[in-house]
Amino acid sequence: MIKKIFIIAGEASGDLLGSKLLSQFNSQENAQFIYSGVGGQLMQQQNFISIFPLEDLSVMGFFEVLPHLPKLINRINFTVKKILEFQPDYIITIDSPDFCFRVMKKLQNKPIFSSAKKIHLIAPSVWAYRESRAKKIAKLYDLLLAILPFEPPYFEKYGLKTKFIGHPIINDSPDFSINNSHIIDIKKNYQINENDKVILLTPGSRIGEVKRIFPVFIDGVNLLTRDYPDLKIIIPAVKKTQKIIEELSSKIKASYKIIDSSQKKSAFMIANFAIAKSGTNAIEISLYKIPLIIGYRINRLTHIIAKRIIKIKFANLINLIANRYIVPELLQYDCTKENIYKHLKNLIDNPQIAQNQIEDCQNILKKLGLGTIENPSQIAVKEILKL
Repeated sequence: MIKKIFIIAGEASGDLLGSKLLSQFNSQENAQFIYSGVGGQLMQQQNFISIFPLEDLSVMGFFEVLPHLPKLINRINFTVKKILEFQPDYIITIDSPDFCFRVMKKLQNKPIFSSAKKIHLIAPSVWAYRESRAKKIAKLYDLLLAILPFEPPYFEKYGLKTKFIGHPIINDSPDFSINNSHIIDIKKNYQINENDKVILLTPGSRIGEVKRIFPVFIDGVNLLTRDYPDLKIIIPAVKKTQKIIEELSSKIKASYKIIDSSQKKSAFMIANFAIAKSGTNAIEISLYKIPLIIGYRINRLTHIIAKRIIKIKFANLINLIANRYIVPELLQYDCTKENIYKHLKNLIDNPQIAQNQIEDCQNILKKLGLGTIENPSQIAVKEILKL
């Protein structure tokens, strides 16, 4: 029997998670699925056709959203229209709560709201701020898929079925037994010598965040070149940010290579260290046992508001679960070239500190599903199809 699935992924990390779900749906025996919704390049590789470009939703922050409100409202209404036309059996929304929840609320008085199974992947951070949201979204969904082990009780007390599945990015856990000749080939392709120190820079998938944080990353790297003339820089870029990354990268004093995001796994295999923007990519980098530091900046007014309402002190999931700083976080005014230089130099010059970070990260990743027989996306699809 053919089932229709409408999926909404609001940004690059959602596209990655959506592609993993689609891969699992496509691997189901004795089942056929038709897809529609909003997704990016990775989801489209899984027989998915997006109703509009994913990049239309790639806006983050209170004040950053304001200039884009008319377009976002138009996209919300258009998405609702397409759902009503498609008449899906399942509606799956991935992260991006501001967009996804507004779509679901507009569907509440439509027949499809009762007939379709409604699932949200990645629980909103009610433990960080706006705990009242838990009660509100319990009225919108049949199933919530949580990636953190302590999240289910926040939603279950309002009657929302909530399943901890682990973090779907765990599916990307690398095979460290890979043939060494393959690593040699990658280094040769990137023109990397045996003694070069390879630093991975991830400046983000939104133009706004690239403009805010990438110049600081570059300035920090340029300070490092004084001490380490053998630096090689690798920068994964999505299509939307390719041009601005190329423009800003011209100021890098070390040898660098910009690669398509589809090549990033190869880059991860040979990177020695990383400077990463805060987000899902930091988890992905930790999976590859790469010592890293995290940097991020948001709009100043957004930061003032966020400081007043956010109750947690960690941005990175690994630090959050550990309840201590395993990975250095350089956020807002702490995200400076001097701090980037200091913290990365500390990792480079102290192999034991770097190794301790790797081991601590691996222990936390196990709590997110690393090493389990059934991966998070398999668990997610099994729970969805049980509805």
